[in-house]
Amino acid sequence: MRKVILIKFGGSIITDKNVPYKARPDVIRRLAKELKKIKDASIILAHGSGSFGHTSAKEFGGKKGYKSNWGIAKVARDAMEINRIVMDILVDEGLPTVSLRPMSMMTTNAGKLEENFFKPIVEVLNRDLLPVVYGDVIWDREWKSTILSGEVILNEIGKYLMKKGFKVGKIIQVGETNGVYDDNGNTIPFITNTNWENIKHYIFRKNKIDVTGGMRHKIENALLIANEGVETWIANGIIPNELSHALNGKDIRGTIIQ
Repeated sequence: MRKVILIKFGGSIITDKNVPYKARPDVIRRLAKELKKIKDASIILAHGSGSFGHTSAKEFGGKKGYKSNWGIAKVARDAMEINRIVMDILVDEGLPTVSLRPMSMMTTNAGKLEENFFKPIVEVLNRDLLPVVYGDVIWDREWKSTILSGEVILNEIGKYLMKKGFKVGKIIQVGETNGVYDDNGNTIPFITNTNWENIKHYIFRKNKIDVTGGMRHKIENALLIANEGVETWIANGIIPNELSHALNGKDIRGTIIQ
């Protein structure tokens, strides 16, 4: 059974979310180098839009549709722009990556996946290439359009791959924190469906533009795929080698959702 690890570069790590349309190329490049340290597994990479897509989505609409066709075009263009920056760096670092646009592979109804066309992802994996997807505008039957985050898209891809005979080893969420913090700023090492109700109030973030829901959204989606037997590791991409440690099953300073 072929093993695949799913990785999400959060928008907070690849962009400066306080400055519209500002990427962090040095961080992206270091993370790309760490991806090359993977052993005995294939990778699917997703990334967020950070201060690219979230800035325009905040202006024109987002989760439950857009104010105009111009809004759809602007958000979709901005998501493609940060994807282009990421892809340029990955290819420059010698990673054989192929970008696959979620808008062309998924449709939803009230934000829930209705249909998918994930077969190209399997083809890319079978050719020993690294598929890259990203948070994108998606066509929605009820809302006309919506925006799906990279982690939601990864979850759906993960479930599809398991049905096709792949083994999903884990999901790694790369952000700018040592996982999820409690009220005292200490990392919560493990989150499960059992303890989530007691700790969810820790993770509300204020004064952040994030139309896809922030940390709470990430955890709730991770708990859903945990029911399928897949752990999600939340690692700090600011710390060198945390990603490579997570890739190869070594201890990290973050949170594991199981």
